[in-house]
Parts: sequence; structure tokens; C-alpha cells
Amino acid sequence: MRLCSLSSCSYANSVVIQDDHTCILVDCGLRKRDIKPFLNHLGLTPGDIDAVLVTHCHVDHTYGLNYLLAEKDVPIYSTTAVLRELTACYRFKKDPLLRVLKREQAETINTLQVIPYQLSHDVNTIGFLISDGSETLGYITDTGYVPEPCLTAFQSVDYLYIEANHDLEMYQHSRKPYFVKKRNLGPQGHLSNVQCREALTAMGLSRCKLVILAHLSEEDNLPELALNTVRPSLGTATKLVTAPARSPGKWSQLILGEFR
Repeated sequence: MRLCSLSSCSYANSVVIQDDHTCILVDCGLRKRDIKPFLNHLGLTPGDIDAVLVTHCHVDHTYGLNYLLAEKDVPIYSTTAVLRELTACYRFKKDPLLRVLKREQAETINTLQVIPYQLSHDVNTIGFLISDGSETLGYITDTGYVPEPCLTAFQSVDYLYIEANHDLEMYQHSRKPYFVKKRNLGPQGHLSNVQCREALTAMGLSRCKLVILAHLSEEDNLPELALNTVRPSLGTATKLVTAPARSPGKWSQLILGEFR
């Protein structure tokens, strides 16, 4: 199994996860002009996508769904609560193929197994454990804290894609309105660098090969700050990188190969 971030910021979020037989997206917040070029950059086309997992209904995670569905009628998977909010706030141009996931229950999508876990955001939001039978990926973004079931279930992941949204000092000195700060720093907001480190420490991650820090604020964080803050929580065998904000990153095996 391999993964690659297509975009990771407050503007647009999407990740490709692929094994030898199945290719899925987690979220599709990309603009129309970016979907094909970003996939092409990785040697893929919209026709290669077998399914989309949606974490929640916010526009930076859903904006490009209509453009993707215009290319291929891929099914959209999420929990009942997330799908209800998605269909209420997103204007689909045609009826989507919606598939329901049950919280903390495994569902098979072709050759990948997906288990959704509840997160804590200001709308219904889920993270995922995704496995191809030999390796497992944990996916956690857009949450004010990491709930206990995730801390337990994600201990043995091989890859972890996790939010490190902001540096607390930078955020406290930002010009954002008070109500925005209160929301984003609260239990239904976004993980800070320190909260990310604490979550990784709690998980242990004894077999994790790669951690990708995601959803970094372009105004209230810096990649080097996130990396330096989180690094002490990981063993020396675990590679740590940040996902690029507005462009595709590299496939996970290429990242790991660069450090060997």
C-alpha cells in the first residue's frame, strides 16, 4: 500500500491511497483546474479512482466532488451522520452513489479494508484506519483532540497521516477574530503541534514507518516548527515529513526510499 497527499491546507485537502488493485481518495477538496493535473503528476487519472472517503462536509474537503463525479461515477463512503450533513450543504449536480460506513466497523472496498472512527470537530467528522491486509494507515485530521478509541486502535499503524494545524504561540498572536480562535483552539477545532505530539506519544507507534504531518495552517504554522515539535515523540526508525500545502507530495515509498 502507498499514499500521497494531493493538497493539505485550509484551502484544499485530498489524499490518494492505493494498493495493487484499488485506488481511493480521502476527501476531494481540490479545485477543478487541479484535479486532473495533480492526479496526472502521480501517474493517475480520475478514471483510476474507485471510491472517495469523506471525512466531513467542510468545503476544503468536498469542493471538487462534482468535478470528479463528472469524470467517473465513483461511490462516496462515510457514516450516516456525515453523509446527511454532506447532502444538506453540498449541491451535487447529479445524484451521488452514497455508501454508508458504520463507526468502528470494518467495510471492504475492493481490496482495501476501511474502519471509520469518530473525531471531534464542529461538524460530524471521522478518521480512518485503512488496510490492504499487510499494512495499515491511520488518517486523522480536523479534530480538536484525538479520542481514546483512536489512540488505542492506531497504535500498530505502519503509516500515519495526522493533523498538526498550528503553532500555539503563532496562533495566539494572529489577527484572527476572537470567535475563530476560540473555535479552532477548542475541543471541536484543530490539533496544534503540541497536541499532535501528545497524541503520537500516547499511541506509541512502535511499528510506524512514516508519519506525515497534515493540514498545516499557512498563516499560523511553519513546517520546521511542526517537525521540531513533533519529532521527540517518535523513535529514530520512524520518518517524519510534512504534506505540501497546495501541490502533490511524493508517494510514501519514495519518501521512505530517500532516507534509506
